[in-house]
Amino acid sequence: MSARSNIILRGTIFHFRRGVPDDLRTLIRRSELVRSLATSIARTAKLRACRSYLASESLFTALRADPVLTDAQLARLVQDFYGLILDDEGRGRLTRGAISSDVRARRLVQYETMVARNRDALACNRLEEAGFVTEHMLRKQGIGAADLSPAEMAHARQTMLRAGIDAADAIRARYEGDFDFEPRDRLLKLQLEMLASEPAASPSIPQSSLVSEPGGAQRDGDPLSVVGATLRTTQVATAAWGRQTASQASPTFRLFVDICGDRPLAAYSRKHAGRFRDQVERLPNDYGMNRAGFPGGSNSCKDGAMTKRPRPYSPEVHARAVRMVPDHQAEHASPWAAITA
Repeated sequence: MSARSNIILRGTIFHFRRGVPDDLRTLIRRSELVRSLATSIARTAKLRACRSYLASESLFTALRADPVLTDAQLARLVQDFYGLILDDEGRGRLTRGAISSDVRARRLVQYETMVARNRDALACNRLEEAGFVTEHMLRKQGIGAADLSPAEMAHARQTMLRAGIDAADAIRARYEGDFDFEPRDRLLKLQLEMLASEPAASPSIPQSSLVSEPGGAQRDGDPLSVVGATLRTTQVATAAWGRQTASQASPTFRLFVDICGDRPLAAYSRKHAGRFRDQVERLPNDYGMNRAGFPGGSNSCKDGAMTKRPRPYSPEVHARAVRMVPDHQAEHASPWAAITA
């Protein structure tokens, strides 16, 4: 890949941008890497982009050689499993009707046995007993078991055995009439506390207005350049936009960033929208054909105002050149040849 294709211009400063490979997005929690090259000189930006590209390649290679399974990923793994088991049991209670005392007694014995078996497997380090469930839950998070080291896979299996004990204990408690069971696993308690502390989404915001980032959730602090790239990618992926439409939208986002700055969406106001509208209304008709002129080209933006590049010749010289064309047209094959002579 050419280093030049990884360079973008934001305002007057060049930036390096490179997409994160699909198999590493779960680990990095980003769909792309972006950093300022701290220069407005194209030649310097190209050299620095080459260094950034090599550094990112080294990062990707290191992650593939030695993937990291973080506590946050393990916590999500446990919470997903715990929620899946309890939600399934809860739906069954709502559809199967009354439970007889005999069935309730058998279920109590069943889940007490499961707790004892999982505790014994955990104590004897028989981690392979959780192998199938662990691989299934890892796949739900986009993590392949083959991508993990043996130690990380063993850690994940051990974590799932502990979660299995809490899940079986929680269902057993339900058959004893206790629906407020508190799990004892540290990672699971931490994840559930974090989920409980998150504020509920405002019902006044339609879900269609939220943009999901491929491979990850969009963060509120992402600047417009990142949100715009995510939106275009999502619209193309869902066939809402064609590639041509996405390509046409890209310069509009860049122009808005040039005029109003690259900020998070919440930082923009009606004042920014008005400034953008005023600047667009003052653009010449052929602006879209000469994007390189902003800044530079036939138009430039200086101190927030659009200005036209001065003509290389005065009006008097231009008028005299026009008058000379008929005088010398006979000496040439066509009027155009006389003009260009």
